[in-house]
Amino acid sequence: MDMTAEDHVVSEGISTEEFAHLQAFLRVTERVVVITGAGISRASGLPLGHDRVDGVPLEIVFEPRFFQEDPVRFYALYRHLLTWWQQAVPNAAHVAIAKRGAWVITQNIDGLHRRAGSSRVIELHGNLRELRCGACGQIYRSDLVFREPVPRCRLCGRLLSPGFTMEGQPVRHFARAVDWVGQADALLVIGTQLAKEPVRRLPEIARRNRRLVVWINEEAEVWVPRLFDIPRLQGRFTSARPGRT
Repeated sequence: MDMTAEDHVVSEGISTEEFAHLQAFLRVTERVVVITGAGISRASGLPLGHDRVDGVPLEIVFEPRFFQEDPVRFYALYRHLLTWWQQAVPNAAHVAIAKRGAWVITQNIDGLHRRAGSSRVIELHGNLRELRCGACGQIYRSDLVFREPVPRCRLCGRLLSPGFTMEGQPVRHFARAVDWVGQADALLVIGTQLAKEPVRRLPEIARRNRRLVVWINEEAEVWVPRLFDIPRLQGRFTSARPGRT
């Protein structure tokens, strides 16, 4: 069976035979690269794009204009995000990926892949760990926002920006992500449809190289450990989802 002839979708509808072939293929595959999106962190208690933070849709919070026009309100909501983030723990999908030693290209800003133990991680949209000064380049820990309602750079006094990219801003390290996918023996896309440019181009690189491409967009915390044949992880490392307003 040629596993690279077409993309594979792992969900409840997959046949036992196809799933077994995928497991066997991945068992002997040297370099696995995964691309992850918000769906992988749902079971860890983190919000998705349509969720709200203190009544404000996340899509609005991540708009540059919202930050520029009302930094006080922005950082009030940012503190909510940080609180959720601090409560979250990696779920079984994050841990299985780390145990497999897969290289991670993530659209997420939650840092859960690093917490799970993955050592090779590209964060395309930055992270929640840091605040940055756009004027002098200084970097601060994000928990500064709990001490200063509107954090400013201690060197130059400029308003600090969050450590993640906002809507419409270019992704980071994309050239390196292209290189990683080009080296992959198998590519797994987890918790994302890759609907936006430029990340939507990445699977095509793997296809051109005739590499395995697998999509998992439902219950990643269940399917990823099974796919990597680590069933003991199922149901572990998940946190209760904080309440939403």
